[in-house]
Amino acid sequence: RVEQDRDVVCVVDTGRLMAAPIGNLTRLDAVIDAATAVAFVADEVGDRCGVLAFDSQVRRNLRPRRAGGEAVVNALFDLEPVRTESDYELAFRTIGGIKRSFVLVLTDLLEESAARPLVDSVPILARRHAVVVASIADPDLAAAVGQRPRSSLDVYGAAVALDVLEARSRVASLLRHAGADVVEAPPGRLGAACVHAYLAAKARARL
Repeated sequence: RVEQDRDVVCVVDTGRLMAAPIGNLTRLDAVIDAATAVAFVADEVGDRCGVLAFDSQVRRNLRPRRAGGEAVVNALFDLEPVRTESDYELAFRTIGGIKRSFVLVLTDLLEESAARPLVDSVPILARRHAVVVASIADPDLAAAVGQRPRSSLDVYGAAVALDVLEARSRVASLLRHAGADVVEAPPGRLGAACVHAYLAAKARARL
């Protein structure tokens, strides 16, 4: 039997990288949708859900609560990305010593240098919690690498896309080494991928 009454915390990055467009949405729009999906599934399976939104400061901090899906939506719906770097250490220490939880960190892995503070801060959470870092996979990058080039410009674009994908892969490897699982999915499938990671953690009794 899958245990109930577990805590789930969605940690939503609202820093500068989350303003980047992905289709008709920003990256922040897409991760808010994913956090909402996880929160309502937590309601359905009898867990408590909360949310922490942050950039250089904490914007929202809602502790896990039973039937917390609606409260999570209300905490997130009006958030906008800001032009500052994200302080992961601040966010993770704000979560502090709450009981063991499933912590879903919704952020972006696009820039390898910008991801270093995230990698360095993950052990703060991983020592106590089941941590998943979720990010949006850009379909345009995969398309640029996979399609046959028709011009020198296409070759250049494919090379840049390949560099970005390789950098993301290196960041994902570092995060796993630091103690987090990593989820990447296109915007339309990110919510389902995060829900799958959450339910898989419950099934493995990691919560």
